[in-house]
Amino acid sequence: MRNCNIKLFVLSLLVVGISYAQEVHTHSNGASIANESNATSGWSVTSAGSISSVQDEVVDGNFSMKVSATSAGWAVASYSFNAEIGEVYNISIYAKKASTKTPGFFLWEGFSDFVSQSVASTSWTLYTFSVTASDTSAIIKVYTGNTYPAAVGDAVYIDSVSIQKASSDTQAPTAPSLTSTGQTATTVDLSWSGATDNVGVAQYKVYRDGVLMETLGNVTSYQMTGLTASTTYSFAVRALDAAGNQSTASNLSVTTDSSADTQAPTAPSLLSGSHTDTTIDLSWSGATDNVGVTGYKIYKDGVLEASPGNVGTYQVIGLSANTAYDFIVTALDGAGNESANSNQISVTTDASTSGGSVSVWNESGGTANYNGNVAIGTTMVPSGYQLAVEGHIRTREIRVDQDVWPDYVFLDDYELMSLAEIKTYIDKNGHLPNIPSAKEVEANGLDLGEMNKLLLEKIEELTLHIIKLKEEVNTLKTKN
Repeated sequence: MRNCNIKLFVLSLLVVGISYAQEVHTHSNGASIANESNATSGWSVTSAGSISSVQDEVVDGNFSMKVSATSAGWAVASYSFNAEIGEVYNISIYAKKASTKTPGFFLWEGFSDFVSQSVASTSWTLYTFSVTASDTSAIIKVYTGNTYPAAVGDAVYIDSVSIQKASSDTQAPTAPSLTSTGQTATTVDLSWSGATDNVGVAQYKVYRDGVLMETLGNVTSYQMTGLTASTTYSFAVRALDAAGNQSTASNLSVTTDSSADTQAPTAPSLLSGSHTDTTIDLSWSGATDNVGVTGYKIYKDGVLEASPGNVGTYQVIGLSANTAYDFIVTALDGAGNESANSNQISVTTDASTSGGSVSVWNESGGTANYNGNVAIGTTMVPSGYQLAVEGHIRTREIRVDQDVWPDYVFLDDYELMSLAEIKTYIDKNGHLPNIPSAKEVEANGLDLGEMNKLLLEKIEELTLHIIKLKEEVNTLKTKN
């Protein structure tokens, strides 16, 4: 938006060898159209009137100008500028009446073909004049009313006053080439190049979804702010020359990043089910998340027991008979945020049914089975496990039963983290989201089935990112 007091633009009067209009500066502050000040410099008013800068009535920007009658007589505001005799000037002014009297643009001086116009509406209206200078000093005038004398309180608002010499330049610039150099959840960085003009490119207009957002000087980049995460926007840029000729629009669509998820799930509610001398069945419910719960962690006696994925039940095995165990559960989301602990429950396994004198070996149909724990190369089997091997295992095949497999990645409601979010997570945690850290694996190990599930989950997520990037590349090729 152009910020200026009453937004008065004055043409460049002397351009050697070139005749075209140029909005040089805001006369009220003598700086630039991007520099708005609360002042009325450059304007004068008769003794029966006053002139002030106001904020409650504007066309655009922050300020407009109000001319008011303060006593009987003619209340007239005037603005003069140097003109070239015989030259045609295009003058435009927004105005609206502010009293019962009918204000207007009357008795301008220094023009041979000026025609008065009354301001009859209480809504902002654009008034335009194409006049020929008959004197080197030209004066535009704004009256608070069309009858004499003025009544105290007669008033008129004016805004966006533009004075331009008629242009001989009718050739528009070529269209710029628009690209995006990056985006976040709330911003998009735009860059353009390639616009040329027979006289010279002076400005650029930047549009978002068809709405003019900014008029810039002769620059080639702009950051669009205040955007919504995960939203596709259509951007366009037009080049302008000093005569006001506009190029065709260049167009670009950009989707903002999804917002970083830092909100942890709510804590689940933990219950115990049936149990034997070596197993305990756990179940939980109630965990919610602003994006979605993706998994759980189960802790036994303060140590991570398992990370079973997005399920609601789990059987803890390999326990000792007639022993009390404490359990808690936490919920995880796709960004790796972990909930507070669930309620803690304490469960005691059943007493052993085998008896001290009964062999732990059983034989049936030529198959021997062992109902105790087995330690190979070590003297201890950790709690929760039935086989411990200190050394290497070699076999042709191991089959792992899995209740959850990561096909959920391809479901419509799966929240795929953006690459920017993944990078932020890695920078913060040092590992991929929903993947145990090296410290966790070193301390607790990792289930073979869970490891393969998590690896496939990341492969499927990577596949989706590659497909998305391919689609964006094809879109860019089509536009170029």
